[in-house]
Order: sequence, then structure tokens, then C-alpha cells
Amino acid sequence: MVSIFSLLAVSLVLAFLSQKNILTIFGPAGRKFDAALVLLIIMLSFYGGLRTNYNDTATYISGFNNTVTWQEFWSTSHNILGNVGFYAFQAFFHQYISGNYHLFFVVVAFFVNGSYLFYIRKRSENFIFSILIFFCIGLYISQFAAMKQHIAMAILVLALPRLEKRQYFLYYLLVFIAMLFHSYAIFFVIMPLFLNRPWKKITYLTIICVVFILFTFESSITGFLETAEALGKDISESEVFDTAGINLFRLTVYAVLPVMSFCFQKYLRREYNRETSLMMNMSILSFLVMCLGLVSGGNLFGRCAIYFEIGTVTVFPWLLHRVFNRRSYEFIIGVASVCFLIFFYMDVGTFASEFTRISISEFFNGLF
Repeated sequence: MVSIFSLLAVSLVLAFLSQKNILTIFGPAGRKFDAALVLLIIMLSFYGGLRTNYNDTATYISGFNNTVTWQEFWSTSHNILGNVGFYAFQAFFHQYISGNYHLFFVVVAFFVNGSYLFYIRKRSENFIFSILIFFCIGLYISQFAAMKQHIAMAILVLALPRLEKRQYFLYYLLVFIAMLFHSYAIFFVIMPLFLNRPWKKITYLTIICVVFILFTFESSITGFLETAEALGKDISESEVFDTAGINLFRLTVYAVLPVMSFCFQKYLRREYNRETSLMMNMSILSFLVMCLGLVSGGNLFGRCAIYFEIGTVTVFPWLLHRVFNRRSYEFIIGVASVCFLIFFYMDVGTFASEFTRISISEFFNGLF
């Protein structure tokens, strides 16, 4: 528990240094090297990459250590919806780069955190507050439990600027690549529908669909599972029907930004552009997907909601800055930060007892 809060504290300091450009080196033609941001990415990548236990870590370690050779991998047929991209990358890395699973974890973490944090730094109006949200809603810690999903999400983050510019060929190419690492990336096929500002017809239609699924949960989800199975994607029914529903406290936290965007929509209507519209819609989608876990399958729908959390991280400061004046904004940021920290403390209660890692020196000794 102490270590993750220490990591958060140092991360906020580095976010402050980045936001204030204190460690930034400016070069010709407007180029700059943000040393604080790079240090933040390095720190977060090594912290998670050196883990030896947490959630599904043991499964990933076993999978890496027992992976087949690159040649054996391609000698067998593969289902395109079976995360083939991840297993191909894993086989290639193990055979041609290193058999050290910690190095594999660190490389993945560098890509994931680099993709996320460069995007957040560029798009957020308050990088410090965004980093706090990044930690507190679980977007960082969930990397330790869902590597395939976060690789896919990192690729999708690279695709978002293409979508905002309506470069649909490049966008869908990146979505397809992301699907090879985690098939749930297929959700982003529909994202062009959400480029306009929120709380228009598409928002209400989505809400109606979610409510309909909630009232016909068993039949709707069973139909979805049968369709997925027909397409070659195996999703265990027990993962959906035999698990607890979503935590209501977590759902309430996720509801804050969508509810605020609805309540203040008349003040925000003229402020939206394509980028902020997309991010706000992603935040709303994150909440709605999590609502599907009210009946059952809380873990499954919670992980699905993660795909859209980057929207919450980037657009929350933007909304607060538009709704409140300067003096009120600083006060609200302070109150919101305290609330997020309380939620984070309650949410990571078992983290300290489960998470273990090796030291940096052990990592390098293992390499050389």
C-alpha cells in the first residue's frame, strides 16, 4: 500500500514538472524534450514491469516461459479473434530477443505507458489532475492484470488522432491491429458515430440499448455469446452469469463526469470540438458499459469499460475548467482530488498483500 501511494506521489511531482516545463529542453523548430514526462514513463514502466505477482501475472509468466518457437507458432492455424497478435509477439520476443519475462513485461509497459501518457500530456488541460485520475480509476494498475487488453488499448490510443482527422483508412487499420492483440478492440469500429458532441440522438439511443439489455439481460447476453461463438470467439458463460455485479461505489465514481456533462450541457455546447466531443462520449460509454455489470459479470464489463477510460482522464479537467471560474476551479480540483484519493485508497486495499516485484538491481543482474 505504501509503495503504490509513494509511486503516485512521485508521479504527481513529475507531472507538475512536465506541466510547468521545468525539465523541458526546447530545441529548434518548436521541438522539445520533456524530460519529466520521459522519467515518468520510465518509472511507471519499471514499477509494473518488474512484478512477480498480482492478479493474472502468474498466468502471463507461465504463458511466456512455455511459449512455442516462432516457427512452431506459424506452423499451426490460428483464430483471428484469439489474440493471435499477442501470442505471435510473445513467441518472437522469447526466441529472438530474450527469454527473460521481466524484460518482456518492461517492454510492453514502455509501449503502453508511453502511448497513454504522451496522449494525455498533449490533450489534457491539467496534466497533474489527469495523472491522479489515471491512477485512481485504475487505468495504471489494471495494466498488471490485463496485458493483452492494454496493448490493444495503447494501439487504439494511437488511432484516436486519425479518427479525429477522419483518416478512416489509417484508423481502421490500427483498430484491426489492436483486435489482433485483444479482440474486444472491435468496440472501436463504431467510434466514428461518436465524433459529434454528446447528448444528441446517438447518446440517447445508446442509453436505450443499455437499458434494454439490462431488462433482458439473460436472453440478450446469451444471444451475444452465441454470435461471438459463431464468429470463433469463445467467451465463458460463467464469466458473465456466475460472477458478482459491479461495485456500486465504483459505478458512482464513473457516473460523475457523464452526469456533469449532462447537467451543464447548455454551457458546454459551444465549447466542444471534435476532440473533446470524442473524449466525452468515451467517458459516457465507459459508464454505460459498466452499467451492464449491474446484474452480473462485473469483472468482464469492468474490463470492457476500461477501453474508454482514456476519455475520462483527458476531458475531466477540460469540463471543470469550462464550468467553473478560475477561483472555483482550483477549489473544485482540490475537492475532486481528495475524493479520488479516498476512492483509490478503498479500491487498492488488497493491492499491497498481492503485489510483489523484484528490484532494479535484480532485474539487471538477471539480464547480464
